[in-house]
Amino acid sequence: MKINPNIFRAYDIRGIYPAELNEKVSRLITLAYVNLYPHTQKIIVARDPRISSPFLSKEIINTFIKSGKEVIDIGIAPDPLFYFSIFYYLIDGGIMISGSHNPKEYNGLTLNVRKKDKKINEDVMGRDLEKIKELVLSQNIKKAGKGGKIRDFNPTEDYINYVTKKINLKKPLKIVIDSGNGACGYLPEKVFQKLGCQVKTLYGEFDGTFPHHLPDPYQKENIQDIQKAVIEEKADIGFAYDSDGDRVAPIDNKGRFIEGDFCLLMLARQALEKKKGPIVHDMRVSKAFLDEMSKQGIKTHFSVSHHSSVIDKIIKTNAVFGGEVTLHFLFPQDYYLCDDAIFASLKLAEIASREDKFSNYVDSLPKYCISPEVFIDSTDEEKFGIIKNLQDYLRKNNYNFIDIDGARINFEHGWALARAANTTPIIKCRFEGETKNHLIEVERKALEIFKKAGIPITKKTYQELGLQ
Repeated sequence: MKINPNIFRAYDIRGIYPAELNEKVSRLITLAYVNLYPHTQKIIVARDPRISSPFLSKEIINTFIKSGKEVIDIGIAPDPLFYFSIFYYLIDGGIMISGSHNPKEYNGLTLNVRKKDKKINEDVMGRDLEKIKELVLSQNIKKAGKGGKIRDFNPTEDYINYVTKKINLKKPLKIVIDSGNGACGYLPEKVFQKLGCQVKTLYGEFDGTFPHHLPDPYQKENIQDIQKAVIEEKADIGFAYDSDGDRVAPIDNKGRFIEGDFCLLMLARQALEKKKGPIVHDMRVSKAFLDEMSKQGIKTHFSVSHHSSVIDKIIKTNAVFGGEVTLHFLFPQDYYLCDDAIFASLKLAEIASREDKFSNYVDSLPKYCISPEVFIDSTDEEKFGIIKNLQDYLRKNNYNFIDIDGARINFEHGWALARAANTTPIIKCRFEGETKNHLIEVERKALEIFKKAGIPITKKTYQELGLQ
């Protein structure tokens, strides 16, 4: 059997079902996990509602059982329930089956483990994921013969009780939820109802065909329904989730999407009210955010764009908050260090509950001129090499830039970023200027640099930025 090595990404495994990621490949991945972590005994398995997920789940569970493990099957469940179960019940590890925000033909596996020498669990990535990859590609993995067992379990009640005890709403809110037919389902509604809120849920039924829109709230075409519903219902706030519930798009009472930069700033301010300390953010963060943190004397740290990397940096710097502009947020003062979009919604709801009109607070936040994120087509084989060539070019020509994840070039009145996407064959670019004219200046300068360094900039790129 030929296995595409590119399904193994930096932090997880993603591929098209069944051509790239199927039952046979899932069985080999599970066997590799067992061989690499023989000490694990109790394993959580969860899945999103994609059509292929039950088939992959069945194969993974059977392989664990045949390897002598006790499998706790929590069925269709979002990342919030998956990670909560691991931390709350002290489980040795687990596999989450989800294609996240990718189109319906994709699926994926996120592996989690508590290593022998560690006190807390972590996602399998880096060198360990490379070892999994090597074992799978060899297709020669030792099989254990001892029988294990399985039990079904529903952690929902414990989860709701746990998270709601950590939240203090100043007033009950009227809320609209869009679960996008993904794994969050009606769970956010139950959580907010426990806090006395009035809630309406769009697309709470599990449906792996995603008939209403793709489960990616970061793309604005996927949040039009909830924007309309928030206005129609005269709601205080709305929340749209992706398929596995690790990112959330908030909508204010005027039906406007609240950009990730604004979310980072609001949540950072909230965390700093409790305790002053460092903040971790990704490479796409606005200069307006950095300028405010600098004025407050707060140390900020750039991180690679993935929740596992943000978590590592939070631990290393003893940060009080971390997040990404792509709507991933982490709360080390209040919750487990895991990517839980429902808990992030609760923290945003706390902020909204303090305001007469949430939109007024959003409008008060500082803002520079930022471009949309532009995607440059590439291949999984070439994208990282292209970015390395850009970094080499910038060093050779003495540009001021940050290379933690891609290359963020600093200009006098703004910045430009190019980085390889973790899960798709594209290069992502973003630009910001203190004013509109500064933004245009940054875009033009940066695109010329990108072209000289070998990034395939086309006429389409200029058109998307309005630079025809």
